[in-house]
Amino acid sequence: MATKKRLGELLLETGLISQETLNKALKLQVGGNRRLGYLLIKMKFITEEQLQTVLSEQLDLPLVDIHQNFNPETRRILPRYLCKKYNVLPLSLDEHNILNVAMVDPSDSGAVDYIEQYTDRLLRPCLASHSDIEKAIPTYIPWTLKDVFNSSNTQKLTLLAAIISFFLISITIVQYNRDRLRTQYGIKQVTGNSVSYRNHDLKLVFDKSGKASLQGRGAHAGGSYAITFNDVDSLKNFIQRKRGDFSTAQQQWLKWALENQAAR
Repeated sequence: MATKKRLGELLLETGLISQETLNKALKLQVGGNRRLGYLLIKMKFITEEQLQTVLSEQLDLPLVDIHQNFNPETRRILPRYLCKKYNVLPLSLDEHNILNVAMVDPSDSGAVDYIEQYTDRLLRPCLASHSDIEKAIPTYIPWTLKDVFNSSNTQKLTLLAAIISFFLISITIVQYNRDRLRTQYGIKQVTGNSVSYRNHDLKLVFDKSGKASLQGRGAHAGGSYAITFNDVDSLKNFIQRKRGDFSTAQQQWLKWALENQAAR
């Protein structure tokens, strides 16, 4: 039984391309999912009509009308990503486990073998144009999870997962630092007339006139504070005298707030 000729051989025999042209297209094809016919058309070496004519004559296959021959029962046999990868579209099912498939290049034995293995059916290739198949895929073939989670997308998904993980970790770190700083230094609020610091059940307010006030409750105090001082030094002296009313954390925070305000 004679071996079916590949597309490149058919085009060479008809004189539509040279060996040099074929070699250029084959080099571009290495490592990618693009089919030879698609590359030759995009590289302007042949037209889609020339490709169809050669394949139809050499393989003795008529050009099929996808819209007239498509049967909805085949819409989930092949996922979109495989249809796009191999430039094919399942058309209909026949008896004896035969699947009619529209193909840009019915001589593509690699595509035929893979699809037969994937579908566990015997393929009957039908000739169709690349543009017709490209338009028909989104019309007839629905999106499925296989179009997202498949070997072709493994690297993309891995990269996307890494980016998302990095983004989430960055957010977590930023939030952690914010929470840590808030726990240590509390909340600082600046208005047109004053600056206030609040943390550990205490609040210090410094206004533009130079006055300062202490509000809140010391950890060891008998009551709450609501005292206004004419200047910051008076506030410092009061805190020094009453330092026993404050916890260690409160004392450290009061010292930081006073130093921070003095540096303004």
